[in-house]
Amino acid sequence: MSKNTSYLLILWNVVLSVLLGWSLARKTTSAPVEDLAATKVSTERPAMERDTAALQDARIAFFYMDSVQKKYELIAEKDKRFRSEGQRLEGNLKSEMAKAQARYEELMRKDHTYSTQAEVAKDEQELQGLMARIQGQQARSEEQLARMEAEMLTEITKELREHLGAFNQRAGFDYIFSVQNGGQIWVGNPGLDVTDELINGLNERYRAAQGKGH
Repeated sequence: MSKNTSYLLILWNVVLSVLLGWSLARKTTSAPVEDLAATKVSTERPAMERDTAALQDARIAFFYMDSVQKKYELIAEKDKRFRSEGQRLEGNLKSEMAKAQARYEELMRKDHTYSTQAEVAKDEQELQGLMARIQGQQARSEEQLARMEAEMLTEITKELREHLGAFNQRAGFDYIFSVQNGGQIWVGNPGLDVTDELINGLNERYRAAQGKGH
């Protein structure tokens, strides 16, 4: 194998090893919905100094964000769509890599013993073009998934905030806390838990928007 051929082989193997280590199949909705800890849902009141001792009469409730993430149907639908798109993009990338690999092997089978420098340079340029195309496709796929994830989190957070507002118009709590397993809020009174009621309301809202009924 000539020196030029060895250079092509080393260059290709380096970039191929890097690309094969990348995967679009990331865990979704592992990115938690925007932390709503200590979310205060109440009607606007004039700014004024308050005696903190008055908090002993505050009406407080909490919900488990982990349960919302698992049982809220909008999150499940977004998660499914996100995973499907990730798999599609990953499949496209693997297909392009397979085509590039086949072309690379074709180039490597060429006998460069008597090749001119111009011919070898042409092969190297083509190989670099294959790498650039794959890397560009990878970058575009990552950007598309990041944008899709951001839009998903924005929509879910908006729905949750709006429903909390409507929920609290009836409930009249001063504070509604978001609690997560392993978080920094310890629940001393489980009777303040409104998780199930909140999830049921969220799913009813989602089904109504989708025209699914019950």
